[in-house]
Amino acid sequence: MDARGPLSEEGLTRRELLALIGAGSAALTLSGCSVSPPLSSARTAAIMDAEPWGGLAVSLDGDKAYAPRVEGTLPKGLRGTLYRNGPGLFDRGGKRRRALLDGDGLVQAFRFGEEGVFYRARFVRTGKFVDEERAGRFVWGTFSTQAPGGFFANVPPHRKIRSQAGITVVARGGRVYAFDETGLPWELDTETLETRGETSLGLAPGLTFYAAHNKVDRETGEWLHFGLEFGRKMRVHLTTFAADGSLASHDAYPLPRFSYLHDWFVTRRHVVLHLHPATIEVWGLLLGLRSIVDSLRWRGSDGSLLMILPRDRRGGAAPRFVETEASFMWHSFNGHEEGDELVLDFVGYDDPDHFIGEEPLALEVMKGRPGRFEHPGAVRRIRVAPGAARARNEVLTPGNFEWPRVDDRLLGRRNRWGYVASARGKRFFWNAVAKVDFESGNVERFDFGDRVFTSEPVFVPDPERTGEEGGWLLVEIYDGDTRKSSLAVLDATRIGDGPLARVLLEHHVPISFHGFWRPADGRAAGW
Repeated sequence: MDARGPLSEEGLTRRELLALIGAGSAALTLSGCSVSPPLSSARTAAIMDAEPWGGLAVSLDGDKAYAPRVEGTLPKGLRGTLYRNGPGLFDRGGKRRRALLDGDGLVQAFRFGEEGVFYRARFVRTGKFVDEERAGRFVWGTFSTQAPGGFFANVPPHRKIRSQAGITVVARGGRVYAFDETGLPWELDTETLETRGETSLGLAPGLTFYAAHNKVDRETGEWLHFGLEFGRKMRVHLTTFAADGSLASHDAYPLPRFSYLHDWFVTRRHVVLHLHPATIEVWGLLLGLRSIVDSLRWRGSDGSLLMILPRDRRGGAAPRFVETEASFMWHSFNGHEEGDELVLDFVGYDDPDHFIGEEPLALEVMKGRPGRFEHPGAVRRIRVAPGAARARNEVLTPGNFEWPRVDDRLLGRRNRWGYVASARGKRFFWNAVAKVDFESGNVERFDFGDRVFTSEPVFVPDPERTGEEGGWLLVEIYDGDTRKSSLAVLDATRIGDGPLARVLLEHHVPISFHGFWRPADGRAAGW
C-alpha cells in the first residue's frame, strides 16, 4: 500500500471528495466525536503489575545491543541470524494505541556464531516514528487509532496514516526489510538494524501495493507479494520478483467483496486468497468516523470465498471463485497440490470475536480489561477439487492455536509437520509450542508454564541432518514472574523434551509477531 495509507483517493472524483467531506462534517455534528481516538496511558504500568502477560502490552524503553547470557547448551550447527518483528511502542505523550496488535515496529536480531549470541533490538525509524519522536506525541493515525486533529485529519486528502513497519521482516539479497499492512517496506542494515529508508523494491512508485505477508519460494528463488488497494472499488495486486531481484510479473484484479486480508496461500502452481467475511464498512472509514479496526464487521452467514489464480499469469488469467464455510484466518501454515486438488492448511476461527465486534480482547487488554474471546483458532484444512464450485473446510485439530509455521523450504510443497503456538482452554495468550502431524493428526506439545507466554515458533534446519523435521525451533517467550523475555531453542524432533538452551534477555519484549531465519552461509535459495 502506498505511503498515504490503505485507502487510496484514486478513483474519487472532486465532487465525491467534497460530498464526502460534507457528509463527514454533518456526521460529526450529529455524533459529536469519532469512535477511535487514542486511549490514555494512565493504566499502562498497572497492566504489567496486574497481569502475568502484562509486559506483552507495555512499550520497550529504547534500542538494545549486548551479548546475553545463555542457559543450557546451544547446538553447534545453529549458525545464522533470527530476525523478529512486532509492535514495540504503544505509547507517546500520555496516549496509547487502541489495539495490542498496533504499535511502532521493533526489529530484533539474535545472531548465533562461534563466539556465542549477540542480541540487538532497534525501532524502525519510519517517517511516522521520526515525526512523532520529534513531536513527543502521536501525529499519524494507525489501523486501530485515528490521528489527533479530528475529522479533517482523518479524511482524504489529509488522511494521517503511515506505515509502522511492525509486522514481518525478511532477509533478501543481502538486505533486510520490515513490512506493515500499510505503506511501503523499510530497508534496514543487516548487522546494525539501522533504518536505511523506505523502498518500493525497485519498482516505480504507485505501480503496486504490498501487504505484510509475502512468500519466498526456496526452490525457484521467487519472492511473491500481494497487496490491497482500497477506493470506490477494491483491488488486489499480485507482484513476483525473480531470484535475481528483477520484476517477474505484476497484475491487479478487482475483488468481489471488501475483505480484510492478512495472509494468503502460495502453492507450486497457484496463489489463493481466502476472502473470509470480515468486511470493511468503508464509508465510515472514509468519513473519518472510525479506524480500520472499528470499521470491521463479521458476516459469518456470507461464508468464505476462495479466489484462485495461477502463479504463471502470462497471457492473462481470470480468477476462479470457490465457496466454503466461513472461517476467519490470520495466518496460513502452507498450501500444496495433490494432483489437481488444492490443499490449504491454516489456523481458522469460527468467529473472530477477539478482534471484531463488541469488546474484543485484542482491544480491551489495552485498557486493562479481559475482553471477549469465545472462539479460539483450530488447525483447519480446505480441500478444493478441480472444477468444484464449493470446497470442503474441516477441522483437523481442535484446540486453541495461532502463529503457524512450517519448514520454509517447503513453501508450496507438501509438508508433514507444522509448528504453532498453543494455549489452554480459551486463553488468548499462548503458553506452549506444538508440533502438528498433518498425516496422523497427532500433536506434540511443550508447555512453558502458566505464567510464561510464547510467540511464533520459527523452524531452523540443521545442516547436518536430513529430513523435514531435522532442525530446531526458536521461540521467543515472556516470563510473567521475572518480567523478562528470552529465546528458547528446542529440538524439532523432540519438542516435548523442552528447551536445549535459553538466551536470557535483560528486559521484556512486547508482543512479537513474526520471525525470519537467515543462515550464516546464505546459500539457501531466496537469500
